Amino acid sequence: MWSEHLELNQANRITFVMVDVNYQEVDGLGAAVNVFISKNGGAFVAATGAVTEILNGWYWIDLSAAECDTLGPLSIYATGAGCIQQNLEYVIRQRNSACIEYTYTLINSVTLLPVDGAEIWFTTDLAGLNVVWNGDTDAFGIARAADLSLPCLDAGTYYAWATKAGGTANAWPDTEVVS
Repeated sequence: MWSEHLELNQANRITFVMVDVNYQEVDGLGAAVNVFISKNGGAFVAATGAVTEILNGWYWIDLSAAECDTLGPLSIYATGAGCIQQNLEYVIRQRNSACIEYTYTLINSVTLLPVDGAEIWFTTDLAGLNVVWNGDTDAFGIARAADLSLPCLDAGTYYAWATKAGGTANAWPDTEVVS
C-alpha cells in the first residue's frame, strides 16, 4: 500500500474516491460519506470534519490538527450507502526543515554484502531508549522509512541499532555522527 505524508499538528486535506461493488465511481453522496481514523494503531473514531463532494465520485475531508497530532501511521476508512469501504493510509511526520537526510547502510561483517530486510532504529542515547527514527533496509542495505525516504535527523551523534528476523540484533550500536 502506498502512503502519503501528512504534517504533524496541522490541518491536512485528503481526497478519495467512493466506488460501488462494480468499482464504478459513486457521486451524489455528499456529506453521507462516513470517515473514521486510527492514529498509530489506536481504535477507529469518527473524523470531525465534513466530507465534501468534488465530482465523479471524488470527495475530500479536512482532518483537524488534533486528528493529525500523533506521529506514525494514520489509517482511514470511508463508507457510504451502496459503496465499498475505502481504506487509506497516511503517515504523520514532523516537518523539520533543518533535518539532514542521512544514508545508513547495513553491511554483513562476514560476507561484506548489504543486509536486506533488517529493522533499523536510531537513538540519541547509548542505552537505546530514546528512539528518534526507525525503518527497514532495502535490497542495497540502505535504511529507509515506510515511504522509502532516508532517515531525516538533526545534526548530532546517534546510535544505530539493527535486527533481522531469523538473526540476532547487533551486539552494540554503531555510533553515527550526522552533520
